[in-house]
Amino acid sequence: MKAIINGQLFTPQAVADNGVVLIDGETIAAVGPAHMIEIPSDAQVVDAGGRRIVPGLIDIHMHGLLGHSCMGQGVAEVAASLPRYGVTAFCPTTITAPMDRVFQALKEIAAVIDARPRGARILGIHIEGPHLSPKRPGMAPADIQHPLTWEEYQRMQEAAQGHIKMITFAPEEGDAAALIPRLLEQHVLPVLGHTDASFEQVSEWVKIGLSHVTHAFNAMRGFHHRRPGALGAVLLHDELVTQLIADGHHIHPGAMALLWKLKGPTRMVLISDAIPYAGMPSGEYDWEGYHLFLDGDTSRLEDGTLAGAIALLNQDVITLVERVRIPFPDALTAATTTPAQLIGHGDRLGRLAPGYAADIAILEEDGSAWQTWVNGEIVFAADA
Repeated sequence: MKAIINGQLFTPQAVADNGVVLIDGETIAAVGPAHMIEIPSDAQVVDAGGRRIVPGLIDIHMHGLLGHSCMGQGVAEVAASLPRYGVTAFCPTTITAPMDRVFQALKEIAAVIDARPRGARILGIHIEGPHLSPKRPGMAPADIQHPLTWEEYQRMQEAAQGHIKMITFAPEEGDAAALIPRLLEQHVLPVLGHTDASFEQVSEWVKIGLSHVTHAFNAMRGFHHRRPGALGAVLLHDELVTQLIADGHHIHPGAMALLWKLKGPTRMVLISDAIPYAGMPSGEYDWEGYHLFLDGDTSRLEDGTLAGAIALLNQDVITLVERVRIPFPDALTAATTTPAQLIGHGDRLGRLAPGYAADIAILEEDGSAWQTWVNGEIVFAADA
């Protein structure tokens, strides 16, 4: 038995000072204020020193960090590195590339997942491109985009050994919209993103099961009072759970506040969209054919186009608190409970509660990780 004591506890729905988390093997046995939890005399005790004890953060949209890429075998190093930012689970996310490169990456990622590397748990693969709108490709070349087809999905899933859990695509391209219910039947989440769709199109797709959106505002048709566009539908429909890059650069704080007011913590998922050079010094870097310029705040192409993000998820939580004035427990919910539920792990991850996996982050006030636990084991300690 292990016990984490003397911390400000966020479950995240409830908050308790002088909190205790009791861990039995890989599972949380008890959670609550110290006066309510009996700690066995032979328990291994960790004193949190008044720091925040929170569920491990979950990043369902990230491409890498610290020089390690999610486009292949580097996923093992990504898993090993994420706990230093309080992240205990993630979905490695691909980028737009020629399909032979995508297939190669999927095979390598699947091998890493099956090997169960130490560090943050891998919840499944998130495909982002090249099935995007050529009108909204973001940093990617427009000419490489093409419609998602069922045949290509099956080939990707075969290469990935069944590990694909999410696909971001533009349903208006070709007959891709017809795949929304078929993907759901396969327990794969169809995700609206990089889309030039109209308000009316998105509203129709909601009726056939569309429920999730990649990085709201970014790379989608915007809002106009006579043509509400894809963004108007995203803002209106409660059925749509929406990703947000809360790095303070992709979206103005006022727009983040509007999205939060309409969605709240249970229909918004914080993501990092971090590139493989997140956490590294400013400078010039090359990534899968893209030449990137990092300035300490953003990653951009030579023409100034934003190219992913360099803030990690723990930083995004703090940005949402400090710049949008969101209460910390609510911001935390959007980075823990809500993504866990969205990806199908809400009964095991994303909360500090008895019976849940002992995936825990102990954070400093500024969001930096002091300790991170996965399955009841310390996988990162700042003072190690």
